[in-house]
Amino acid sequence: MAESGADLLARKEFTKALPLLKEDLDKYPSNPRIRLQYADALAGAGQFDEALAQYEHTAKYYEENGLTVQSIAVRKKAEKIQEAHRPATGPMQPVFDRQVPRSPLFEVLTPEERAALVKEMELEQHGEGDVIITEGDLGSSMYIIAQGEVKVYTRGAGGRGGSVYLAKLGEGEFFGEVSVLTGKPRTATITASKPTELLRLDKEKLDNALGKYPGIRKVLDEFYQKRAKHTVEAMIESLKKRGS
Repeated sequence: MAESGADLLARKEFTKALPLLKEDLDKYPSNPRIRLQYADALAGAGQFDEALAQYEHTAKYYEENGLTVQSIAVRKKAEKIQEAHRPATGPMQPVFDRQVPRSPLFEVLTPEERAALVKEMELEQHGEGDVIITEGDLGSSMYIIAQGEVKVYTRGAGGRGGSVYLAKLGEGEFFGEVSVLTGKPRTATITASKPTELLRLDKEKLDNALGKYPGIRKVLDEFYQKRAKHTVEAMIESLKKRGS
């Protein structure tokens, strides 16, 4: 059975993947995932200018369709290429030279506050089965899922009975904010159920943004309170109360 461009890309055989992904893109030019794979292959093969053009095309598609988190992740990829290969790609352009599109997480922030948070985010990639956070550990980062999927587990009542599956989180959803805001240990273990890209916001960088824009903390606190009964944290508490 012939290998696909995506298979070759996963093995980092960028030069071999390029013609196959280009063929896929020619067939499905409006598919952002294929275009993103093509851009990744171009970057891996050292064709940085064309990779940046494809990343920009993909980011604009996501923006126009309200997929803010995905747009941010793509622009973070472009930013890394610009930083690492500036002589080849020319003068570095700001990744966000326009207002950050609205999303459920950012909608009540001002444009300046949204831009401040986005600036501090880092792109993080995980393979299937990777453990992202572990229950009981101290937490110093919160995460937004840009692409992929994660599963949430907690320990059985009293720490016995193995792991209990709680939920599946997908693109645009976020987790880990409680530990960052309160300093409490992680209340669940979260693993990647497929190759996943996350936007990570570290507490130190969040604190930097809070120093300039203290209104961000108020927004994050209020956002958490509004959705508390629907969060993973609430499910964990309910489960443990039933088991105690």
